[in-house]
Amino acid sequence: MGKASWTIHGSLKVAELVFGADTTMLNLRHAIAELPGMPGWRSDFDLLMIVDDLATLETFTPQSMKDHQAFMRGWNERYRQGHSPKTALVCADDLKRIIPELWSAMTREGWKTKIEVFTNRTEALAWLAKDQA
Repeated sequence: MGKASWTIHGSLKVAELVFGADTTMLNLRHAIAELPGMPGWRSDFDLLMIVDDLATLETFTPQSMKDHQAFMRGWNERYRQGHSPKTALVCADDLKRIIPELWSAMTREGWKTKIEVFTNRTEALAWLAKDQA
């Protein structure tokens, strides 16, 4: 998918999604909804989401993020069972990083998923690797 694309890293137990230039909140939701049907995906995998330098994030408004929050609650309950799942959000751009930081703040209370924000993929992968069985 040109807007956002998954890579499954089976040995790392990580599903990686890169937000492309055309990624909208709606097609992000569609990409996440498709993940359980992807070859190699398992419910004990963590998520690594990378905001590409070309991503505009124009559709990532407070209201669309609130709607996405409702979607993700149900999705996490259904597809991320049996462990304490983690989601790493990577964004190198200081201004764009406001969006992942806001998402992290919106999901602190009452979520089983641990969410952290990083400036690079290497740090994010190191965090995801901690405490894996």
